[in-house]
Amino acid sequence: MTLNKHHYYLGKFCLLAMLLASCKAINLTEQLPTDTYTVSAAQYNRLPGAAGSNAVEGTGKMSVDVLQDDSLLVLTPASGNQQPLRVNLAAVNRLKLKRVTFDLDVLTVPFKIRPSVAGFPEQLNANFDAAMYFGRRVDRFTIETTRRGRTSKTRLRGTGYGYGGFLGVGSEAVNPYVTRNRIDYEYDGFVLNGGVAGIYDAKRFNLGLALGADFLVDRNRHDWIYQGKPWIGVLFGINLN
Repeated sequence: MTLNKHHYYLGKFCLLAMLLASCKAINLTEQLPTDTYTVSAAQYNRLPGAAGSNAVEGTGKMSVDVLQDDSLLVLTPASGNQQPLRVNLAAVNRLKLKRVTFDLDVLTVPFKIRPSVAGFPEQLNANFDAAMYFGRRVDRFTIETTRRGRTSKTRLRGTGYGYGGFLGVGSEAVNPYVTRNRIDYEYDGFVLNGGVAGIYDAKRFNLGLALGADFLVDRNRHDWIYQGKPWIGVLFGINLN
C-alpha cells in the first residue's frame, strides 16, 4: 500500500468520523458546564425576562457567567449592573453560547503513518502510544426548543475543537530492517514522542489528527531510521477538565 493510499483511507476515516460527530444525537449533552461564555447581545435580549432594566445595550458579543441548575438557566452579565437572569430551559427558543478554555487531555494514537525513510517503504503502524495533550479549546453550545401543539422538547447540543501540543510515551518495533542491519535481534523499543495536534470533541468522544515524531531512548537510537522523523496519526482522547 502506497503513502497516497494511506492518506486516502485516513482521509475517508476522518471524514466519516466528522460526519458522525456532527449528528445531533451524538452532539447531545445534558449539562452546560458552569463557566463564562460569549453570547450575542441580541440573543440575550430575546430571552424571557431580559426586557426593561435587564436588557443590555448593543448587538455585539458580550460575556456572561452561566449556571445550569437542572431545568433552570442562570445568566449573569460579566459587566454592567444587570441582575442575574433566570430562564427556564423550556422557554428558550434558541440560544448559542461560546466558551474558550485551556484544554488538558489524555490521548492515544491507535495508528500512525510513517513516510518512506532510508529506502524503507511507507508504514502504517498500530503500536501502543499514550500522551498528554495541552492546548486551546473552543466549545460551542446550542439550546433549542421545538414545539408541536401543546408539547415541547428542549435539546442542548455541544461541540468543541482545539489545537495544541502533546508529549507521551510508546513502543515501536526495533529490528535489523529499521536499524540498517546494525543488530541481529528484534524487540519492542521504548520511545518518547511529541508533536502538535488538532482535536474535535462531539461530547461523546474526542477525535483528532496529530503530527509527531518518536525518539527511541535505548542504545540503538542512533541507528533507528525513524529517530526524530515525522509521522501522521489519528488520535482519540479523554477530556480531563
